[in-house]
Amino acid sequence: MGKFSICCGVSALVMAAIVPALPASAETPWDLKLSGRIFYDYTKANADTSDFEIDDTELRTARLAVGGKTDSIDFKLELETNEAGEIIVTDAFADFALKGTSWKIRAGNFKTPNSLEEQTSGRFTTFAERAEFTDAFEFDRRVGIAAHTKGKDWTFMAGAFGGDLNDTPSEEGFALAARGTYTPIHTDAMLVHLGASVRYREIGDTEPSLRYRQRPFSHLPGRMISTGSVAESDTLIGLEAAVLRGPFWASLEYADVRSDLAVGSTGNFTGSGFETGYFFGGERTYKDAKFERPKVNNPVTEGGLGALAVSAAYDTLDLTDAGVDGGAMSTALIGLSWYPTSKTRIGLSIFQSDANLGTSASGLDPAFADAVRAGVSDDTVTGATLRLQADF
Repeated sequence: MGKFSICCGVSALVMAAIVPALPASAETPWDLKLSGRIFYDYTKANADTSDFEIDDTELRTARLAVGGKTDSIDFKLELETNEAGEIIVTDAFADFALKGTSWKIRAGNFKTPNSLEEQTSGRFTTFAERAEFTDAFEFDRRVGIAAHTKGKDWTFMAGAFGGDLNDTPSEEGFALAARGTYTPIHTDAMLVHLGASVRYREIGDTEPSLRYRQRPFSHLPGRMISTGSVAESDTLIGLEAAVLRGPFWASLEYADVRSDLAVGSTGNFTGSGFETGYFFGGERTYKDAKFERPKVNNPVTEGGLGALAVSAAYDTLDLTDAGVDGGAMSTALIGLSWYPTSKTRIGLSIFQSDANLGTSASGLDPAFADAVRAGVSDDTVTGATLRLQADF
């Protein structure tokens, strides 16, 4: 069976995510839940060398979702809009429990199982944006089918995917991905998380080659470094670790991508992210192999002061190998977040992105593209992003 047929078959599975929306019988009533979120950002930043400066606001995301479950089926359907006013589908999937086992089958549009930070909801990540490599290596949602299970101290998921539901999933190649996690220490006092994941991607017949690129932290500016379109397929291996002990937490991730380049050679691109932080008046929480909603001991709605989290992070990204000079970047971050309640946050992310710009101007922000063409080899962007966030 060809890739086109496989992806067409996989894309049809998204219909399974709609089936649970039909009325349930009296014997198995749906437990329905409406949820949503809104993130609004203000970013001010400038570059040392390039003609780049930004002082702007952005509706980062606004989402509305409905979910439901019975004893054997869970489903979620979520729509998102942004500053551009586009309306897209994010999650649209159903989980079907296999009777007599701990296994479930998930079908629809959802994230491939990769990376602790990527699996953690954007509501609960530490900074306004995730680590650099998660965007550069394109961790995303795709139409697919996956099997997953869990035990007391471990989880596992593996699946096959086509493309994004909002595009043309039957024409966007395919991906295979799996992730396993283990918590060797999981007590009330301390938790240690270990995990690994893998993903193989291949482009479709009409899809342009894979490329790797990244912004200087904030979502508002364009990309600062890029390989251009260089690969026909790639294999990613990711490693992850985290520890939570009361109000303290730390996490570390590493990603290694081996790319089958269009010119016939193999490129090796890497990324990593480390962060640590401390809560005053609360703590970070963990569930099912990802960080969950923070605990606020004394929310303002109960006459308290909320919780304050201070954090620091360091990300790296290297997009240069085998004749591809896509540059490299490292970003240092300091964060300060006030949580009036567990569902509201005012967060400040102060960042400095130091980059070797490489030699590719493909897909870059105009200011950085001009710098590359002018022979500028290195640049630094310093700035801050203020986020106002609420969900229900």
